[in-house]
Amino acid sequence: MLIRIYSETNLIDAVPFHNGINIILGKYSGDKEARGINGIGKSTLVRLVDFTLLSGKAEKRFAQKKYDFLRDDEHTITLEIEVQEQKYFIKRGFADTKKIFFGKRPDALDEYEKSEMPKLLEGIFFPTENNEVFFEGKRYGTLMEFFVKDDLQSQQRVDPLNFVSYNANAREKALYNFYLLNLPTKTLLKYNEVSSEYERYNNTVKSLSEKVKADTGKDIQEFRTERLKIEKDIAALEGSLKEYNFLANHKEIEQKLNQVISEINEQSVIYHNTNRKLEKLKSSYNDVSSIDLDKIRKLYNETVATFGNFVKRSLDEVIDFKKQLLTNRNKYLLEEEKKLQSSIDQSLTQLEKLEKNRSQLFSFLKERGALDRIESTYERLVNEKTLLERNTSIVREIDEIEEILGNSNIVIAELKRDIVSELNKQQSYLDELRLLFQQILENAIYLDEEFDNSYFNITLNSTSPRNQLPFKISLEIPKADALGQERLKIVAYDLMVFLKSRIDKRNIPDFLVHDGVFHAISYKTISNVLNYMYHKSNELHNFQYILTFNEDEIDLNGDENKFGKFDFDWSKQVIAEFSDTEQETIFKRFF
Repeated sequence: MLIRIYSETNLIDAVPFHNGINIILGKYSGDKEARGINGIGKSTLVRLVDFTLLSGKAEKRFAQKKYDFLRDDEHTITLEIEVQEQKYFIKRGFADTKKIFFGKRPDALDEYEKSEMPKLLEGIFFPTENNEVFFEGKRYGTLMEFFVKDDLQSQQRVDPLNFVSYNANAREKALYNFYLLNLPTKTLLKYNEVSSEYERYNNTVKSLSEKVKADTGKDIQEFRTERLKIEKDIAALEGSLKEYNFLANHKEIEQKLNQVISEINEQSVIYHNTNRKLEKLKSSYNDVSSIDLDKIRKLYNETVATFGNFVKRSLDEVIDFKKQLLTNRNKYLLEEEKKLQSSIDQSLTQLEKLEKNRSQLFSFLKERGALDRIESTYERLVNEKTLLERNTSIVREIDEIEEILGNSNIVIAELKRDIVSELNKQQSYLDELRLLFQQILENAIYLDEEFDNSYFNITLNSTSPRNQLPFKISLEIPKADALGQERLKIVAYDLMVFLKSRIDKRNIPDFLVHDGVFHAISYKTISNVLNYMYHKSNELHNFQYILTFNEDEIDLNGDENKFGKFDFDWSKQVIAEFSDTEQETIFKRFF
C-alpha cells in the first residue's frame, strides 16, 4: 500500500492514500476559459510517486522550468509505503537524482546509489514465486511501469499488452504479461534467451554473408562454388610464375638467362669452396711456422738416455733436419696458396662477367615488359590468395554458426512444445481469467452492444514458425474501434490483471495508477468503472485504485439516468485537489 507522499523541503502538501479508490481531482476556480486546469498538478503528483519509485522517465517528463525549480531549490520527495505489514520510506532529491535514501524509519534512512535500488525493491515488490526465474535484477523498473502510468504514457499506449516504455519484442512483452498474469515464466524465459541468441547468431551470419558479397560480388552459396574456380586460378598463376610461361615470345632470351643464372650458381659454389680451402690452408701456416728448440732437445736427451750409443745423429743434425722439413712444407703451402688465389681471382672475374650478362638480359626483358607482367602476375596471385583465404575463413565461421543455429532450432522447438504443455495444464486458471474479463466488461464497461463476441484468450500453436511464439494473447471488445474507445480494452485488461493479483493475494504491488486513462470516455462508463472498483475494494480490502480526473471529465451533478449514479461518497475518495489559481496548484506557483 501507498501510505503517503510528502516533502521535507515543503515542496508539496502531504498527500495520504487509503484503501480503495483514490481520486486526484483538477477543478476550475472560476471561468473555465480563463486559464484551464491542465498543468495544475494532477499528473505531476503521479510523476512524483513514479520518481520516488526510481522511474528514470519521470524526471524527464517534468517541464524544463519546473524541473529547474525542483533541482535548483534542492527539493526532496518521500514516499511512505507498506508491504507485508512492514513500512518503508523512499526519499529522493532532485539535485542529485542518483542518490536514494531508503529504510524502515524516516529518521534513520540508509543512503544508496540508484543502481543498487532496483534489485532491493525487486525483492519487495516482485519476489520470485513458485521457483520461477524471471529477469533477475531487471524486472523491477519495467514491471512497475504497469502499476504507475502517467498521462503521457496513457496517451501513447495503444496496445493493452504493451505497457513498457522501451521497444520490447513480442517475446519480452509476453514474458512480462505472463508474470503479471501469474502464468509459468521459466520455460518462456529460456525460450526467449535461446531465441534471442538465435537471432544474434543469425544476424552474424547475415553480416558475414554481406562481407563475402561485398568482397567477391557473390552471395555465400555462389562463393562456395566460385571458390573451386579461384583455387584453380591460383594454381595456374603459381605454375605460370614458376615456369615463366607468359614469356614464350622471349624464349631464347629466357633460355640464355636461365643458363647464365645456372653458371652464376656454379661459379658461386666454386668460389666459396676455393675460398674455404684457402682459409684452411692459411690456418695451417700457424701450425708449422716455427721450431720449438726446447722441445727437440728434451726429446733428444730422452732418446739418448734410453738407447745410448745406438743414437748416431747429433742434436745439431736433428735440428737441421727439422728446419729442412719446415722449409719444404712452407714452400709447398705457398705454391698451393698461389694456385687457390688464382682460382679465386678467375672465379670472381667470371662471376663479374656473368652478372653483367645477367643484368643485360634482365634489362632487355624489362624493356619488353616481361618483368612488368611478372610483377602483375605476382600481385594478382597475392590478391587471389588473400581473397580466398579471407572469405574461406568467413565461410568456415558461417558453417560453425549454422551448426549452432541448427541445434538451437531443435531446442526452440522443444521449448515451444513445453510452453504449450504448461499452458494446457493451466486451462482452469485461464478460465478464471476469461470469466473475470467478462465480468469487468459486463459490470464496469458501458457499451450499448451485447458482449457475446468479447473475449480474453490465449490460443496455443506448437507448430508456429520458429520466430513466432507458440501462443497468442488476445482480447476483444466488439465495436470498440468504431466507438473510438480502443482505450476501453486497455482499461479492461489492466483491471483484469490487477484484480486477479488481488484475488489471488500475490506479493506484487497492490496499487494501480491510471492517470488520464479516461480521457474521451463517456460519463456512464466512468461511473460504472468507479462503482465496480468501489464494490471490489469493499469485497477484497487489499488494493488501491488511484485515478486522475478533470472535473469536466465527470459529472457529479448530472442526470443519473443518463450519466449514472455513484455508489459512494465522492468527496471521501478525493485524496488531492488542485485548482487553476496559483496557491491551489501542486507547487503553489505557475511555470
